[in-house]
Amino acid sequence: MNKARKIMAWMMTVAMAFGMGTTVSAAELMITSQPEDAASAEGSTVIFEVAVEPAENITYQWQQGVLQEKEDGDEKPAYSWTDIPEADGARYEHKVTAADLSGNVLYRCQVSLNGEKVYSESVSVKEADLDSVPADEPGQEPDEITQEGPGAEPEPPEPEQTEPESTILLNGLNDPTGEPSDPSGEPAVQAGGADDPAEEPNVQTEEPTEPTGEPNVQTEEPAEPPEAPKLVSRTDTMLEVEVLQGQQYRIDQNEWQDSGKFEGLTPDTEYEIETRMAGEGEQAPVSDLLKVRTMRAGAGAPELPNLEFAGVDSIEVTAVEGAEYAICEGRAAADQQWNWQTSPVFSGLKVGTEYSIAARIAGTEDQMPGETSEILIASTEKYSADPLARPELISVSDTRIEVKAVSGQVYAIYRGNTMPEGLNWQNSGIFEKLDPATVYRIVTKTPETEDHKESVVSEALAVTTEKSPTEAPEAPKLTNRSQTVLEVEKKTGQEYSIDGGKTWQAGGRFEGLKAETAYEITARIKETPTAAASAASQPLKVSTLRYPIKTSTNENRITGIRNGQIIKVNKNIKFTAEGGGMNIEEPIEGDVRYVPAKWQGLSEGTWKKAPYMATVRAEKNGTYTLKVTFDRQVYKDGKWVSDGEDDIKSIQVKATETGKAAVKTGDETQGMLYLILLAAGAGAAGTAGAVMRKRRRA
Repeated sequence: MNKARKIMAWMMTVAMAFGMGTTVSAAELMITSQPEDAASAEGSTVIFEVAVEPAENITYQWQQGVLQEKEDGDEKPAYSWTDIPEADGARYEHKVTAADLSGNVLYRCQVSLNGEKVYSESVSVKEADLDSVPADEPGQEPDEITQEGPGAEPEPPEPEQTEPESTILLNGLNDPTGEPSDPSGEPAVQAGGADDPAEEPNVQTEEPTEPTGEPNVQTEEPAEPPEAPKLVSRTDTMLEVEVLQGQQYRIDQNEWQDSGKFEGLTPDTEYEIETRMAGEGEQAPVSDLLKVRTMRAGAGAPELPNLEFAGVDSIEVTAVEGAEYAICEGRAAADQQWNWQTSPVFSGLKVGTEYSIAARIAGTEDQMPGETSEILIASTEKYSADPLARPELISVSDTRIEVKAVSGQVYAIYRGNTMPEGLNWQNSGIFEKLDPATVYRIVTKTPETEDHKESVVSEALAVTTEKSPTEAPEAPKLTNRSQTVLEVEKKTGQEYSIDGGKTWQAGGRFEGLKAETAYEITARIKETPTAAASAASQPLKVSTLRYPIKTSTNENRITGIRNGQIIKVNKNIKFTAEGGGMNIEEPIEGDVRYVPAKWQGLSEGTWKKAPYMATVRAEKNGTYTLKVTFDRQVYKDGKWVSDGEDDIKSIQVKATETGKAAVKTGDETQGMLYLILLAAGAGAAGTAGAVMRKRRRA
């Protein structure tokens, strides 16, 4: 035997002895079996699975990724990943939705062990191709060739080789007992181990023998039955299993078929599906049964959705128990493809636009969605125009009044206290050819636009054309104030201004003001038939009140212990609950605060008053969740009143005997040497083994 053949035999011996696959360290987290893409129909159920090494103390969390819009400069698509509630096992059964079939949704599994996380490959669900039949790829040799037809003759035997090759026997591999032997029956000398790579393996050859002319009869092992079929999707009238190349399938002992899809079934009925290798006839071993039940048929169509509310960018219909809803812009087509949702509220809509809304009874894990209802036609509203302030006076004389003209607004003027119909609106704020010593009122509004309604006519600005002046009165006296209102004492014959004399009004009440803002209010003597208005008085300087403090739940927190902290078993831990808004010193009507009320987790308890502290401890190893409930209170009628809404904050801690995280120990030097030796010895043989495993899985 030449040296090259000896080296090859040694390499194969080492590879077979230590395994052709990748060896995983005990401290390493690895996904050994990835989930696979699924093909199914809306409303059916698909199954995703992962396998992990090591398999103990593993935390699983399946996640959904939604494709995000690309921003400038992005080279590849980005997905927003969120956890799927209650999808916390190695196996995840998912009901297919229309969003899944859009191509914009992926799924993956996050696997965790002692803080280390790995993610599976991302998979998707696509529309099932009803006509697809597995077939060999072009140019691929079939695994088995079977002659068909009555009286088919067996193929003639291959011609005998005139120069048969020698057979290589690798000690330790040919004997199923594991004891190396040679043809003589004597124990063979074993190949050198991992610590003695220079020693050549014991490789023997069988010398070629002369052909005897007798057929070489070999006894084949009995064929193993394939694994039971795996369900990939189902509806009320269809069941589909995973199709593997070279296998056939049947349901309830009916005819065998190449497709794994069985249609025209009875709803809510249990069926038995099995598989076997194709081309082996009735003698082919049959797999174990897959017992599976079709889904229940969907319910009938619900009533026409009832419109609850239509806003500028949202529409709401009356919620019906068990129903789901869908919307499309304009009139729905006969074959409209709907995107269903459980909420009866549709937001993010276009202003002043017509929509079609449908409803149906939602499907469940075991029941198909119901029939679609009749279509409700509804339209969003236009925006209401913002209320306008009175026109702002620029100047007044005996025959002319000018107010400030704002783009997009129109103006009108009239005499008397009541606004007449049919006013003449104009873009300019200048009104001329007026009568002296006469009271005029000027109003403004915004016309209707594509997105906005016509505004309400503003409060009138009362202006009197000039007369002779009189002496100014005293500064006004404050009688009332709020966030948007300031009111002064009203005196007969006086009028009041809050904008430095630009505009005047008969009453002392000013509305529509800004909160926490300083103002100056002045008074003057009104004009009379014989006298002009007086000069303005000294100003009354006053500020509006602040708005109520609407404390956010984000201000509620737990201090003294942090999320993810490792604590020691039976050691007391003190924490404090800090409620948002507890520092409001001078509350006003409508202020909101959060008062710590109770805690639970490591222990339970309530608080009646400050300080809001507590001491807890863990009695044994494990992971604990500490939850604190904050009571929402509103200041009303001079006192704090609970409104029944709570906010819960929680943190998670881990308790150990030492109060520290586990420390990894051990010398990994020998493991690295072993991996290097394995890579060197299994280079060629590993590649061949990978190909063999792939063919066996095909």
